[in-house]
Amino acid sequence: MLLILMLPQVDVYASFELKGSSARIHAMGQAYVGLANSPDAIFVNCSGLAQLTQPSFSIFYTRPFGLKELSYGSFAAIVPTPIGTFATGITSFGNEIYREQSLILSLNRSIKQKLYYGFNLHYMKLHINGYGSDFSIGLDAGFLITVTPRLNWGFFAANINRPAIGKSSDNLPQILSTGVSIFLLNDVILNLDIYKDSMFPLEFRCGIEYLLFHRIALRSGFSTEPSQFCAGFGFLFSHFEVDYAITTHQSLGSTHHLSLQLQFRTRKESAIHKKSEYEVKPVIITKININTATIKQLQQIPGIGPVLAQRIVVYRKQIGKFNSLEELCHVKGISQAKLENIKPYVTIIE
Repeated sequence: MLLILMLPQVDVYASFELKGSSARIHAMGQAYVGLANSPDAIFVNCSGLAQLTQPSFSIFYTRPFGLKELSYGSFAAIVPTPIGTFATGITSFGNEIYREQSLILSLNRSIKQKLYYGFNLHYMKLHINGYGSDFSIGLDAGFLITVTPRLNWGFFAANINRPAIGKSSDNLPQILSTGVSIFLLNDVILNLDIYKDSMFPLEFRCGIEYLLFHRIALRSGFSTEPSQFCAGFGFLFSHFEVDYAITTHQSLGSTHHLSLQLQFRTRKESAIHKKSEYEVKPVIITKININTATIKQLQQIPGIGPVLAQRIVVYRKQIGKFNSLEELCHVKGISQAKLENIKPYVTIIE
């Protein structure tokens, strides 16, 4: 207990703070309110759980600064249903002398896959050796909006009913956070958050994630109050994901984080998910000229991947420029049906 009181400004999960409960979140400086697309979102913006379409769960463990007394672990699980996404989360912080435990029950829904909203019922139990135990119940709420195909905005409020443990006159901290998630490229996501704990100064968080070969995720970020630099990586497989992160504190050193996420879906569904989770539908403002476009530009056309884009460029070099859109059917892999699908996005006019 004394150790916790000696570290009031350090992110050690005391006072039932809803901190990021996955290595992925920590690697991005805990900037996650606008993305919130994994089971751990129950702890930072539950509304994002309505984006998920398959049952899944995650487990997380960390030991801040290598101190056993500050050990923290969590478990989260979700089950999507026709009436909404149901989820539960469990956390445990501390040791046999001082321990905080919580149980969260959550319901989240969406409106036309544009607006997501959700609520947490949050049971919190505190045990101090020699003093006994007590509990409280809090209420959390959040929303997430798909502003454009490349921009999400989220908001989350924790303990909005101002709960207090036992007979204490001191309320547990209210937490307000808001942030955006920007899909800079098909494989790059930038997250920016503002986080306010009623007990501490305003905090700014920033994180970035880059997906390499659809299998390896590279992440980095930072946060203020206290100032921390974060980095990590993840390995994505058909049915599960393993993530690692390291965060550094200027005075107390580094902390390692490890998490595992498992999704219950078929191999085919898994492949679709891995692609769609990181790739954003192209936003084409002007038509793409197939006679001048690069391979990268051609891939912005819906239905045109790297292979077809390469074939189009090779055709131009070997045969010459296209005189009509119908000539695209001469490229292997482009049928008449596919041509009709891509016609609204292409042109041959300079």
